[in-house]
Amino acid sequence: MEKISTNVVEELDKTRSFAVRLAREIDLKNQKSWEMGRKYSESTATLGRVMAEKLKLQQAYDEAIRKMHSIQRQKEELRTGLDCQVRKMQLQNAKLEEELVAMREKLEIQAKKTETESQGHSERVTLGVEKDKEIEELNRKLAEKDDEIQDTEALNQTLILREHMSNQELQDVRKELINIFPTLPEGTTVGIKRMGEINENPFKDACLKKFLGNDWEGRSMELCSSWQAEVNDPNWQPFKKMHKNGKYQEVIDEDDKKLKDLRSQWGEAVYGAVANALLELNEYNPSGRYVVPELWNFKEGRKASLKEATQCLIQQLIALNSLKRKKRNAVRRI
Repeated sequence: MEKISTNVVEELDKTRSFAVRLAREIDLKNQKSWEMGRKYSESTATLGRVMAEKLKLQQAYDEAIRKMHSIQRQKEELRTGLDCQVRKMQLQNAKLEEELVAMREKLEIQAKKTETESQGHSERVTLGVEKDKEIEELNRKLAEKDDEIQDTEALNQTLILREHMSNQELQDVRKELINIFPTLPEGTTVGIKRMGEINENPFKDACLKKFLGNDWEGRSMELCSSWQAEVNDPNWQPFKKMHKNGKYQEVIDEDDKKLKDLRSQWGEAVYGAVANALLELNEYNPSGRYVVPELWNFKEGRKASLKEATQCLIQQLIALNSLKRKKRNAVRRI
């Protein structure tokens, strides 16, 4: 009896141990299930944000493309019409000049004929009447030609105005692209460049060499900020005009006292960063003298075209689609 009781106790202990292990496994699986649910929720939220951003970019891109195509068509039509009108006006002017020359020659011949002829009074009166009629006809034709020229010039002005409006619409599209253009990773060919903003890297390098470990970074930020304020000051005009490439251009006045002191104290790189910011502001915002954003081709160092900007947006949409597929696959694997 005692042996049977011992066996029962052992069986109970084994059962209890098994139950404890089973409970632990269940808790572990519940924990893993909760973690999977949390990751799924995070992935779903991230995917939602990516999809919303993609939709916003797609809508902005579609609208920009639509406007750009419409404006390009209008510009082509206007340019074609303007070229035709200019050629027509040139032909009319040439024809008018030929007619005027012929009429003048005819009048001179008639006048000489009238002076040399010695006929009776009645013949002279008849000739004078004919001459007056010819002069009157000449004046009428001249008036008609003047009206045609005025009409052509009016149409020409209308076409020029419409082309100006089309150019303004293109500028509006460019501004809209600047407003919605995403922040792209470093190394992207096209992006937003803040024209007139000082490059802070030369200031960091100069302060790192000069101050070593003595809060060089804070001093660099302070120095760069103070010179940005100088650049933005419209009362400071360190420029001079030079005759270059057949026309006068404004360039940096290297004899300006502030710039000479800057170059002497902080070196060529810092001077170059400030001078470059001054030139950018003088080109893009000379009156306001505050930093303005611009679509920029960083690879070629120039303003980016609308075509380049839209192509860059297409690449970003493709990248977003790729990210969306990766997220979806990651969720499926979970």
